[in-house]
Amino acid sequence: MADVQLENGYTKIANEILEHLALTKLSPTQFRLILVIWRYTYGFNRKDHEMSLSFLAEATGIHKQRIKQELDKLIENNIVIITEEGSFSKSRKLAFNKDYDTWRLQSTKESTVSGIADTTVSKNADTTVSETAYSTVSEFAYQEIKNINKDLNKNIDDDDIGNDHAQSFQLIANRYIQRRGKGLSLSPKDEAAIEKLLQEQIPLDDILTLIDQVFDEYEPKFNGDEIHSFEYVRKVLLSKYHEQKEGEGTDGGTIHKHRRGVSRSAKEGKSYEQVLREAEAARRAWGGS
Repeated sequence: MADVQLENGYTKIANEILEHLALTKLSPTQFRLILVIWRYTYGFNRKDHEMSLSFLAEATGIHKQRIKQELDKLIENNIVIITEEGSFSKSRKLAFNKDYDTWRLQSTKESTVSGIADTTVSKNADTTVSETAYSTVSEFAYQEIKNINKDLNKNIDDDDIGNDHAQSFQLIANRYIQRRGKGLSLSPKDEAAIEKLLQEQIPLDDILTLIDQVFDEYEPKFNGDEIHSFEYVRKVLLSKYHEQKEGEGTDGGTIHKHRRGVSRSAKEGKSYEQVLREAEAARRAWGGS
C-alpha cells in the first residue's frame, strides 16, 4: 500500500489553473507533459527548470519522438514557454504559462456550447446528443490513437537497425543520467563514449545491469568525489563484462560470443586492474570522475 503523505512533498497549484485546464482541449500526452513540468517547477518552488526530451520521455514513459511532437504543440499554443534556450552542455529551460488568457487554444466548454447550439438548430435531439458525446468524450482518445498509429507506421517504414540503435542509445543515456543523479543532459564527450560502447555489440540488458554495478561499486576517494563522465563508466563496464564472460568459460558455462570486445581485450592482455587504472587516469585528465 502506497504511503502518500504531504510531508513527503507536494506541488502547489492554484485552483483557478486546475479548473481552466480541465476545460482545455489537450491530448493525453500533453496533459502528462504538463504534470511533469509542474512537478519539476512548482514542485520545487521554482518557475522554470532545465528539461530535456530524454528526461520528459523517461518521466512520462512515452517515446521521445512523440514527446517532441506534443511539446512543440504546447509551446506553439503558448501553454508551455521556453525561458532559456539550450546549448551543448545543458538543456533548454521550460515553464508553464499560467496566464491562460494568452493560450492559443479554445476551451472544451466554449467549443461544446457552440457545437450544441449549431447542431440543435439543424438536427434533431438524438443526433445532437450522440454527436456531442462522440466529439467531446471520444475525440481525445481517437486522436491520440491515430497519432500513435501514425508514429508506429513511420517507425516500421524506417530502417529498423537505425531505430534500434537510437533506442539503445536513449536507454543507456537515461540509465546513466538516473544513476549520476545530477543534471538532465549529456556532454558531447558522454555521447561519444556511449556511441563507442554501442560499437562493442554487448547486449543492451547487460549494459544496463553493468552501469548499475559500476555506480554501486564505485568508492569515492574524498567527500564529493563522484562519477562525472560516461567514459569512466565505459572502461570499467567493458572490463567487468569481459571478466564475467571469462569466468563463465572457466566454470564450464556457455560463453556468448562477442564480435569485437573479447578478441581485442585478449590481444591487449589487459587485466581488470589495468583497465581501472586507465579509467582513473581518464578521470583525472577530464578533471573529475
